[in-house]
Amino acid sequence: MEALVLCEIAAGRDDLREALLARIGRLGLGGRAKLSFVARDRNAPGNTIVAAGFPRQAEAERFSAEAIGDGHDPGAIRLLAVEPAWQAEPLPLMFP
Repeated sequence: MEALVLCEIAAGRDDLREALLARIGRLGLGGRAKLSFVARDRNAPGNTIVAAGFPRQAEAERFSAEAIGDGHDPGAIRLLAVEPAWQAEPLPLMFP
């Protein structure tokens, strides 16, 4: 099952942000991870959210543990299981 890791990085911790993005980049070269998005938190100015997708849960768990070892707050990392969802294509619905 696919997994998604959300990491919230506190304002002023550009070192953690860059280290996290570098790790995702290295894993991405081997097809073991994919950067999903980087966003700024509107409710906590300066904080950044980084999301990375993984093909397997075990890879995501290992990534989370390494991020915590690098100094990320364990409460700022969320591991999510991605569930497949059916979505209708818009054209067949418009032109049955």
